[in-house]
Amino acid sequence: MLYILGAIALVLIITAIIVVFVKKGNKEFGTKLTLKERVELEKMLEKKAKEQAEAEEEERKEKEEKKPEVIVPKSKPVFPSKDIKIEISRFATHIDMNNFKVQHSIRNGVENFLSLDYKVALEEFSLATELNPQDFIGFYCRGLTKLKLKNFESAISDFTESINLKMKDPNAYYYRALAYFYIRDIDHAILNFKSYVSAESNYAEAYFDLATCYKQLEKVDEAIKYFSLAIEKNPKDELSYFERGLLKHKINDKVGGCADLKKALEMGYLEAYDYVSELCKDKKQ
Repeated sequence: MLYILGAIALVLIITAIIVVFVKKGNKEFGTKLTLKERVELEKMLEKKAKEQAEAEEEERKEKEEKKPEVIVPKSKPVFPSKDIKIEISRFATHIDMNNFKVQHSIRNGVENFLSLDYKVALEEFSLATELNPQDFIGFYCRGLTKLKLKNFESAISDFTESINLKMKDPNAYYYRALAYFYIRDIDHAILNFKSYVSAESNYAEAYFDLATCYKQLEKVDEAIKYFSLAIEKNPKDELSYFERGLLKHKINDKVGGCADLKKALEMGYLEAYDYVSELCKDKKQ
């Protein structure tokens, strides 16, 4: 479009100039241009051509900038489960276009894990790590298998390796936290649970686990804080109400404690009944 407009503009300019010079020459159509007039005309045409080229370049850049951005929808996070078979099942159809032997080993490992043949599962996942030491999936699945077998320290090593290999899925932090918790290394468990919630902040169970860690350390205020966050993320979490109620009684917040215990009981947590009967006598919270 700009080329057509530019051509029309040049024709109009030249026509106008000719008309002007014709008028100056007593309306004789064949009036010749002087050297000065010819130089001025050439300069003007050169300037117009430059302006046209700049305009075309600007239009080209604008079109490139206006190209629609390709938006890749974010996949919904897969929350970890304490049932290891649910987590490891995610890799039952693992695809590795660069190494089909790794793919085969991962799939075989998952299949054997689900068939409760953990020994063969470990062998297959180990083979995957040997075939490609840079693939975090083999280490991660082997770590899950060791966690299932309660080989916690070795599981921690595998989860650490998968994290070091830039595994983007934050679940590795969660399961490493569980492994630390099971060997009673509560400080490292807390660090890993916090690493997980910093990446995925909507999983209520992780806040419950953090609260449980602080409860074990007898840090009541921190434990109450994380039980509250667990309830915020999952208002139907009856166990968090129960645990928070007991902790509130521990710091002499009997009103708040009874409110939480009664809430837990109302939601169907029957274990709260005896505590309500004992701790909340004659109270009308």
